[in-house]
Amino acid sequence: MEKPILIAENDDPVADALLRRLSARGYAPERAVDAEAALSRFNAGQPQLVVVSLTLPDDGARRLVGSLRARPRGALVPILLLGTGDEAVRTPGEAIAAGADHFFRKPGGVDALLDKIATFIGPGDTGPTAGERPATPTGGPAWDQPTERRFGGDDGPGDEPTFEDAGLGAGPVTFPPPQASPSRAEPALPDATGQGWTDAQAPAPDPQAIFTDVLQPGRAVLLERRGLADVLAAAAAVRFTGRVEVAASGVLRRVFLDTGRPVYADSSADGEDLCAWLAAEGYVARAALARARARAAQVGTAPEEILMEAGYLQADDVWRALHGHVVHRVLDLFGVEAGEALVVQGGPRPIDPVDLGMHPGRLILDGLRRKFGRLRLYRVFGTPALIPRPVGQIRPEGLVLRTDEEAVLHACDGRRTAIEVARTARVNEVDALAILHGLAVLGFIEPPSGRPRAGALPPLDTRDLERAGAPRTADALPGFADLVSTKLSEVQTADYFQVLGVPRTASNAELRAAWETLRRRFDPHRVRRDGPLWHQVQEIASVVEDAWHMLSDARLRARYERAVG
Repeated sequence: MEKPILIAENDDPVADALLRRLSARGYAPERAVDAEAALSRFNAGQPQLVVVSLTLPDDGARRLVGSLRARPRGALVPILLLGTGDEAVRTPGEAIAAGADHFFRKPGGVDALLDKIATFIGPGDTGPTAGERPATPTGGPAWDQPTERRFGGDDGPGDEPTFEDAGLGAGPVTFPPPQASPSRAEPALPDATGQGWTDAQAPAPDPQAIFTDVLQPGRAVLLERRGLADVLAAAAAVRFTGRVEVAASGVLRRVFLDTGRPVYADSSADGEDLCAWLAAEGYVARAALARARARAAQVGTAPEEILMEAGYLQADDVWRALHGHVVHRVLDLFGVEAGEALVVQGGPRPIDPVDLGMHPGRLILDGLRRKFGRLRLYRVFGTPALIPRPVGQIRPEGLVLRTDEEAVLHACDGRRTAIEVARTARVNEVDALAILHGLAVLGFIEPPSGRPRAGALPPLDTRDLERAGAPRTADALPGFADLVSTKLSEVQTADYFQVLGVPRTASNAELRAAWETLRRRFDPHRVRRDGPLWHQVQEIASVVEDAWHMLSDARLRARYERAVG
């Protein structure tokens, strides 16, 4: 089903171009020429996102945003502002302060706006008919079916309208199509040296081999040997239905899959259930949640049912929060480094499955970028001196890469090292390594060959390594264990302001400074993984990240302040 989008734009060329490009991407855009018409269309329809032009007459953009946010549904719908830079709102920060979610300048930022729409509500309906996917032969992997989608993620040249006619700059960047057959290679775009390159056609993976060698249903495998990213990618490739169970630190976490797509996630830890997420998102105060848990234990029901009966929650609140909860739980699993993973085929389905509206590959890329640090990426992928190589993989239907991910993929020419790819794509080293690892898991590139380029730093002498000895970890420092114990007690009982050590009136700059200090002080990589402080520091780091995520967002912070009083 096409996702409806409301566009409030009084400039005809801009509006027409937006309508054409969104329609070409599988969305259902609808235009209003002023604030009153936009509000009427919003009340009559169910748009999943609103684009508001700051050039609406009579200060219409400000009035429209305020009216939308005053409505229950409008408080949750993403609102993107589009302006020339001459209006009162000129930055994303000012847009958030005005009640919107982001700001884009026209003409230069329109392509970024289109990418952000996919980030907020997922890709549009790009199937042959609305609500359908291309059929997959029995036993064949869904990702291997050829489509007419080009390597860049948009339709081929001439298929999608551009902003050139409206004076809004160039259209979408296109990348070389994959090779049509092993005997015929398509020329690729030239690299920085001006010489073109040709990628090899990726062989079609064997579904049975993926099923037995990677998923290994019914067999527990150590996470150090097989990461969650590989499991989710393999499950999507063979359209696996069942669940993935991850046991770590005495907690059992499960991800339920339907034809390869995550549809639900749960955990045996009380602090990781749906109610904890409702409290973290500001839907309910933690004191009310504690009372609901106690009451639910007495009568044998779910805490959210107690909260709804008491009037603290509406059923729509729970349903809206469920999507974010499932995404959050799946992404959190990428942070689990030690434990066992077990794939179970079939079995009971969740009572309330959720359509996340995103490709599993999007979850893989986001999870790796959020949860993998520099040292972990060195361990699973390699150092920046290694050379990733393209393989010509056809993009899975529905997978949308972000702008920096497209740039990293395009910079992989089989000659550049990972650090050169990062510099070419203008992405920092850690993000580039996370993107490259995700692209390798999804089959777009080969893992690095292991051969550094000529002129790279020589290996350290063995005798020098012996003299250097093992690095000293933070848990060997005097007083560090007491510091961890005190902070752990605080994060388990205090509110987010107290966790970061800032007052309720703290500015965003003060929040960031406190967050960065705590992130460095309680970095899990600073302690021994087999030491007694590892799991404690992991928990502290997780709560500190949650506090920063909540308080750095103006809307979430306001909701949280109301919840905690």
